Amino acid sequence: MEDTRLELFGFGPHLMIDGYHANPEKLADFELVRQVLDQLPEEMEMTKVLPPVVQRYPALPGHAEGITGVVIIAESHIAIHTFPSERFISVDIFSCKEFDLGKALRRVVEYFEIGRYETYLINRGKEYPKDLELARQIAAGEREYIEARIG
Repeated sequence: MEDTRLELFGFGPHLMIDGYHANPEKLADFELVRQVLDQLPEEMEMTKVLPPVVQRYPALPGHAEGITGVVIIAESHIAIHTFPSERFISVDIFSCKEFDLGKALRRVVEYFEIGRYETYLINRGKEYPKDLELARQIAAGEREYIEARIG
């Protein structure tokens, strides 16, 4: 299977997944959400610091009921928010080290049987000083680009 790591810079990647048309039974499965948060760090070669914390929340006026969970990893965190009645899931995977983005996406889609998804990827802490000179060059280049675009 192809490793879909991207060359990243700064503090680390933050992958956000918005999943639509997911299996509502799986989204409502408290134990599945806990299991995914428990297993995904190891699957992504990350280090779990604490066991997952998972909470079912009731429907409130204007809001759907669902499950929210988070696991703290040495590299940062993974969070899952499910909305079974809407067949929607939101997942954040934030890490200070590179990870296989495609594998993470595939696993989440498989676990919750997501029909359609959108992904967003942000390189967090672009000026984080892993290599101070490189961070300065990246920031200067981005500032030049923006100034040229907005005049």
